[in-house]
Amino acid sequence: MNKRQRDLLVFGYGLGVIALVFAAGGIIKHGPGWPQVVLLACAAVFFPVTIFCPRALGPGYRGWMRVAHGIGAVVTTIILTLVFYLVFTPVALFLRLIRKDHLERRFDPSASTYWHTRPQGERPAEDYLRQF
Repeated sequence: MNKRQRDLLVFGYGLGVIALVFAAGGIIKHGPGWPQVVLLACAAVFFPVTIFCPRALGPGYRGWMRVAHGIGAVVTTIILTLVFYLVFTPVALFLRLIRKDHLERRFDPSASTYWHTRPQGERPAEDYLRQF
């Protein structure tokens, strides 16, 4: 089974299960009504179509993926912006306040080099395994 066919099956079965879950929740909470009937009808359509002709789900799947990518781009931008301003900015301001420079970026005119010497000698073989 190729990836495209697997994606269509997941899409079809997923929509069918979601429709069933929402229909069951609506029936339990509000009793039977027209929204629950519509959701059950959607599930009754999605399962057979997914089983017998999953290629018919292709246009709906492509449209859904376009919408999902758009939503993902917006949500990712919002989350990254919040993380930057709520996590990294306070940490950076605090480090500037205490004058801590973890990258050692300050210029030292009396230094002959900025290289850090490593200890010489034989290194154990374990140091060469799983380097990252």
